Amino acid sequence: AVALVSRNGIDKAAQFPEIVDALVALGKRRKKPFVLDGEVVPRKGKSVGRFQDLQQRIGQMNAATIAQHMKDAPVALVAFDLLLDGAEPLVDEPWTTRREHLERLLSATLPDALILGDVDTGKSSGPRMLAKAKRGGWEGIMAKRATATYRPGERTKDWRKVKIEGQQELVVGGWTEPKNSRQHLGALLVGYWSGDDFVYAGRVGGGFTDSALSQTFAKLHPLERKTSPFSVEPPREGGTVHWTKPDLVVEVKFNEWTSDGRLRQPIFLGLRDDKDARAVVREDVPTKAHMKTVTPRRTRSRAGVANAKGDGVVQALTDIEASGGKGVVEIPGAGTLNVTNLGKVYFPKVKKTKGDLMRYYAQVAPALLPFIADRPLVLKRYPDGVGASPFFQQNASDDTPAPVRVETVPSESTPGRRLVGGDLYSLLYCTQLGCIDVNPWHSRVGSLECPDYTILDLDPDPKATFATIVKVAKTIKDLLDSANLVAGIKTSGSRGLHIVIPLPPHTNEEASKLVAQILAEQTVVELPKAATTVRSVSARPAGTVYVDYLQNIVGKSVASVFSVRPREGATVSTPLAWSEVTGRLNPGRFTMDVVLDELEDRGAIWREAMSEKNKLDALS
Repeated sequence: AVALVSRNGIDKAAQFPEIVDALVALGKRRKKPFVLDGEVVPRKGKSVGRFQDLQQRIGQMNAATIAQHMKDAPVALVAFDLLLDGAEPLVDEPWTTRREHLERLLSATLPDALILGDVDTGKSSGPRMLAKAKRGGWEGIMAKRATATYRPGERTKDWRKVKIEGQQELVVGGWTEPKNSRQHLGALLVGYWSGDDFVYAGRVGGGFTDSALSQTFAKLHPLERKTSPFSVEPPREGGTVHWTKPDLVVEVKFNEWTSDGRLRQPIFLGLRDDKDARAVVREDVPTKAHMKTVTPRRTRSRAGVANAKGDGVVQALTDIEASGGKGVVEIPGAGTLNVTNLGKVYFPKVKKTKGDLMRYYAQVAPALLPFIADRPLVLKRYPDGVGASPFFQQNASDDTPAPVRVETVPSESTPGRRLVGGDLYSLLYCTQLGCIDVNPWHSRVGSLECPDYTILDLDPDPKATFATIVKVAKTIKDLLDSANLVAGIKTSGSRGLHIVIPLPPHTNEEASKLVAQILAEQTVVELPKAATTVRSVSARPAGTVYVDYLQNIVGKSVASVFSVRPREGATVSTPLAWSEVTGRLNPGRFTMDVVLDELEDRGAIWREAMSEKNKLDALS
């Protein structure tokens, strides 16, 4: 018998039958039990593939689909440690001894689905392995202390992950205006040449010193032009863009190229005056036809049109705040909106004003509005900012402006005329009323009894560590994978996390709540010391995470994706890739400014997460 057990104790054997077959064959040949420690990796011929090649397979349960994945996306188990060799436990032995046992166990010719992990030792082993990893396109390498024992379930400094970062020259095609106290410029819009096409690669806003900002701006300003130099104009997200002749070359480091040809987490390293801009190409340049295939033109076009409207609103709000904070804003296609007190400080700690909040929502609207469209809104108003007491408003007032969508919503508790989300005018009107966060229902007008998604709100006890929160989230992810369910995850804007599970059409409220309850209770079974479903705060065990499934009731609301939260740091409920959910994650990093800088990538993460409707058969 073979089990492929994840770090959270979920058996993944059904998803990877070729690995199971390889281990069965090895067991028959060796005629003894063993416990390997290793990693399942995607394969591209004889090379390691990309993690995204593996993602679609992790949660599959359908045998025919798995068989197709075995053909289209083959995998292998890379074994790098041995914990049990027959009747002999090895966890108390040093790594060098465990490695000798592993090599003896795997000494014979192995099936393709089982690989002995490569190692290098000695004084020059680090540079050699890094060079090999870079050539192979690996994510990184693991460094292990050779004398260390194996400590199951513990974090230890005896293992270190050495991450590999990409680095190359890129050409500047534009820059954005600076924000807050930053001087000269905000972010660089960079690209590279592919034949005669100047291809957009993303925005670079991190890594600048004050002198680098000054020096870069001094070189860019004389090159300014009126039109975009890029073959396909980038979306104008995050403020005014100045275009420039593509003559200035910069050095950038980054984590990886995304599947749509963008830099992930780029950092500015410096200017390059020794490099001809026209000679700068992507170092692993795809063919021109492939480049066109991976460019999401429809999404870019839609975001560009929507934000072109937002740009004018942002400038109008800026002008009004500078001239006293009271005025009238023209909302394209909707009419005029009276705004007041734009200079009032809402977030004293970070010195963010009501005007800053309104400008944020004007810019983030293309990504936010589709997810609150047609949903009744619960208004929680903070007219004096986060330091004062808020109050709720359920129903629209008699003087609500005509462009704001208002619908009569039946409800067992508080029926009445509710504001409904989905357009920029209504969003900014709520912000003008003093609403900091956006709180939509889970269902839409016309089908209020059928929510579109169910939510698990991970609410940590004050004594709970973030590592515990991550552990609970990953356990839920494993449970979802086992049931062949997909879900998005986002920060709550505070210390917690929200897991949002799309539902099939016509799923009623009771079924929605039951889905969340099943997952919550199973999580507690898996992690009895870390998770709880006890509702009473005083009765919860200290240091646990409350897995709240009771928010899934008609009329209840949870802060929307991209919603600013009423917290001192002006943090935002931000979409995450599941790969980001680690102990290194810092939810407090996601402020209004950061989210605007990362809006394109974060929006894509959430659109993908919410695009696939689940089938709930596995939970029945």
